[in-house]
Amino acid sequence: MAREITTVGVVGLGTMGAGIVEVFARGGLTVIGVESSQEFAERGRSILQASTDRAVAKGKLDEAGQADILGRISITTEYADLAPVDLVVEAVPEIMSLKHEVIGKLEAVLADDAIVATNTSSLSITEIAAPAKVPGRVIGMHFFNPAPILKLVEIITTPMTAPDTTETVRTLSESLGKKPVVIGDRAGFVANYLLYGYFSAALAMYESGHVSREDLDTAVRVGIGLPMGPLTLGDLVGLDVLHHISDVIYGHSRSPHHAPSTMLERMVLAGRLGRKSGQGFYTFAKPGSGQLVDDERTPEVTAGREISSVAVIGAGALAEELAGRFTEGGYAVTHLTDPAADLSGLAEVGLVVEAQDEDAPGEGAQGEVAQAEGARGEGTGELRDVDELFAELGEVTAPGTILATANTYSAVALAAISGRPEDTVVLSVHAPTPNGQVIEAGRTIKTSQETIATVRAVIKAIGAEPVVCKDRTGLVVDALLVTHLNDCVKMLDEGYASAEDIDTALQFGLGYPSGPFAMIDKLGADEVLAVAEELYSGTAGFQTHLAPSPLLVEHVLLDEPFLSGQARPDGQ
Repeated sequence: MAREITTVGVVGLGTMGAGIVEVFARGGLTVIGVESSQEFAERGRSILQASTDRAVAKGKLDEAGQADILGRISITTEYADLAPVDLVVEAVPEIMSLKHEVIGKLEAVLADDAIVATNTSSLSITEIAAPAKVPGRVIGMHFFNPAPILKLVEIITTPMTAPDTTETVRTLSESLGKKPVVIGDRAGFVANYLLYGYFSAALAMYESGHVSREDLDTAVRVGIGLPMGPLTLGDLVGLDVLHHISDVIYGHSRSPHHAPSTMLERMVLAGRLGRKSGQGFYTFAKPGSGQLVDDERTPEVTAGREISSVAVIGAGALAEELAGRFTEGGYAVTHLTDPAADLSGLAEVGLVVEAQDEDAPGEGAQGEVAQAEGARGEGTGELRDVDELFAELGEVTAPGTILATANTYSAVALAAISGRPEDTVVLSVHAPTPNGQVIEAGRTIKTSQETIATVRAVIKAIGAEPVVCKDRTGLVVDALLVTHLNDCVKMLDEGYASAEDIDTALQFGLGYPSGPFAMIDKLGADEVLAVAEELYSGTAGFQTHLAPSPLLVEHVLLDEPFLSGQARPDGQ
């Protein structure tokens, strides 16, 4: 049975702790905040004042409401003042010895049935609780920053946690308007564990030169639809924080997927910590500022070729969409739907895009995940052999004409076949998200900068955001998204959390527009599996962490959605 909680305490009034104090006070509870010195206590008070001032300025809180919230809060430097609380949350720095010291002080003043919660994001709750006199009342209560806004609370139990402690904290979280997820003790819990796998993959892309920082962030924010790109997020959170948590998670998993980044370590050692230091992946106007300024890594603006005409080869929804978009963008468009069409009339066009429907009979490759959302249509006959097509295009088009495929063929192979490596790219058209639409351009080592600049301009002209990267399996969007989704399925298969709880954690803790399992059911598990298999085979099986989850395969073979009541992509 859940116990009634009316008075709570918070130890540590930094940004996180002060946010937790505000959450409790907004929920109508009496709150006692404790800091180690009067200076830090005043800092905590000013954080609370500033946060509620912003809410008033934005019209989300009136002055009377602000006064009520602040009136429920008292701030002290004495642990003895916590004697009447029903629950206390410690939010001190991530140092195990300090956590043990705080819990020892708390147990000296708290009532026997008072709950002790830790807001740690990386340390073992079991290890924190072990030395306690009453370990059954110690539990993890992990809020996400900013605590007054983000709804997720991860409630982490240990083998010693009493059931009524868990139920009391869960009920309290719900009463505060939060979305609680109850899980066992494991490094990273749900949200951070999954986040750091994705962040590690994104960082490896950037470090290897696969994609620029700006295009990487665009791919994730616009192409996947997340609130911000990984490098922007890293600078906001703090690179030292990311480095510490990645070490903890790698210590648990020992997976290459979580291996600490040497680049991240070097940046932390050099004092490049993100916004708070003024330099991180990006450079800011001053420490603490969110205003970006140009630096040595800011991409130079390169002029492309002026083109006025485009040819689209292929039938089906994707080809029709591209032909229409190019027309709306102001280009003269030639659309060849007949697989056997004469190509001699394309001698002077500026860009040729092969967009034959890969679902049509004949030669073809697996479709993109995004195309499962309606960008593909029924084929109208045998596909024209792509090798022959690009060989002929290399002969009939003028030097400088850009040759592109919007299908999942290798730009490297097509560049060699056409004899025009400097002009050849692969395009990946992704379904729009609430943040816009991305079209990726995969380049080879021979693709010219002029070609890339021209492709960027064309993509912008048709209302999409360009992302340029090396021609590798999955490019950026699919390589990050599908690997991330596969990690989520693996967590489900391990029995650590339910599909619904994983969706809740990522949607309400990390700001995802929808949870990963909702994404899989919408895209189609078969399409996700197809790309996952391509990503794994692209490494020749050496990167075992990319292997598709057996549970994903099972859901595809049994034609079963992950979420009950979730409609299939085809409406069946």
